[in-house]
Amino acid sequence: MNAKEGRKFRFPKFDYRLDESDPDIVVLRRQNGAFVAAFSARGVTREGIVEAAKEDYRMLLEANAESLDLREEGAQKSGT
Repeated sequence: MNAKEGRKFRFPKFDYRLDESDPDIVVLRRQNGAFVAAFSARGVTREGIVEAAKEDYRMLLEANAESLDLREEGAQKSGT
């Protein structure tokens, strides 16, 4: 077991909110107002919203893995 395996991580917390200002569209936004996903107000499901939030969170963690010290040893940044 290396040092990283024995360490516990505290992942950043992101709050999400639903913007229902348009009667036809429900927009999922991050706490800072950034767009995450849009859904038809008629067909939106709790599962769809949760899945979109999980996917967004995963992408945020991947994009910030280096600064959060989560990158696997030996892994290189994409594009280099």
